[in-house]
Amino acid sequence: MFNHKYGWLRTIRVGWTGVAALLISFLLATPVRAAGSEGDFNIQVSPSPLVVTLVPGQSQTARLTVRNFTAHTETLNPGLQGFTIDDRSQKITLNNNIPAGMQDWVHFKQSALTLSAGASLPLDITFDTPANVGFSYSLAITLSRPEPAQPLNQPGAQLQPKVAVFCLVNINRPDAKSKLAITDLSSKQSHYTFLPATFSTSIANQGNVIMQPAGTLFIQRSFDAASPIVSLPINPDHGYVLPGSTRTFTSDWTNGFPVYVTQTVDGKKSVHLSWNWKHVSELRFGRYVAKAVLVYNDGHRDLPVIASTTFWVIPWWLLLCAVLVLIVLVMGLIGWGWVIFKGTKKVRGYAHTHRK
Repeated sequence: MFNHKYGWLRTIRVGWTGVAALLISFLLATPVRAAGSEGDFNIQVSPSPLVVTLVPGQSQTARLTVRNFTAHTETLNPGLQGFTIDDRSQKITLNNNIPAGMQDWVHFKQSALTLSAGASLPLDITFDTPANVGFSYSLAITLSRPEPAQPLNQPGAQLQPKVAVFCLVNINRPDAKSKLAITDLSSKQSHYTFLPATFSTSIANQGNVIMQPAGTLFIQRSFDAASPIVSLPINPDHGYVLPGSTRTFTSDWTNGFPVYVTQTVDGKKSVHLSWNWKHVSELRFGRYVAKAVLVYNDGHRDLPVIASTTFWVIPWWLLLCAVLVLIVLVMGLIGWGWVIFKGTKKVRGYAHTHRK
């Protein structure tokens, strides 16, 4: 997924006249698919994103696989576009500002792909990398129909089906710098009644190459605990972080008793407390430490990055119920004790009277 500091890039706009029907990958190592209304435009491209490492002064080729999921033949033209991301709205805007003049040294072997219904074809991209290039680049590879755009009802507006895949380029230079830092680790709440507990780990790429962070969030009783209660993966979808940007990953600790679960029925989400008595031993209570550990290679050795935060789990109404039960038991014991005391007192009085 492609998030860095701009979120999940869920909304896409087109930076030229008209409206485009686009579906862009979020930089996951999974195919990206564009689907139009009634399946009219349904194209899948993989891998997504396309990640390449280039050597300055050398020519290299990478390959995408394009599949047509429609019931008719599609002809697609490949192209290159740049993009910008709005810091506030987190929307992607495609534009024609291709970075570093890459249109001069990135070429497609096939000028067009014609795919019959259900067919797949390769798209080969050649990188004639100049000797004097930087450290990393990112751009969009697009596939669109060659025919004229279809007019919409609005005056001057047009519809152009298109699918776009991010291409992430690292340059293999001896002075490349790899560096990650955890800029923030926080819990959604400082106190929880019951799990799940949600944590956010913000990772900054302070180097000059595109990186794919990997790490683990340990939940434990103390920072130096010998063994964690549970280990949660950070960045399980293997997303990338661009140089000079920060991306936030979320992790959920869910194995507790009882635990809130979310269900979707008829499109409506509801949350309820689940009591699975098989997990009664997982009742959570007290102070906990969430400890994030990243490990990355700076080109010479593996380096750890560590951060931690504390939070509490206090099932207060279970405690309240326990206190009420205890009070009832104590009052019952006192009541029975008083009854027994009064009864034995009467017996002692009766026995004393008869002895006289």
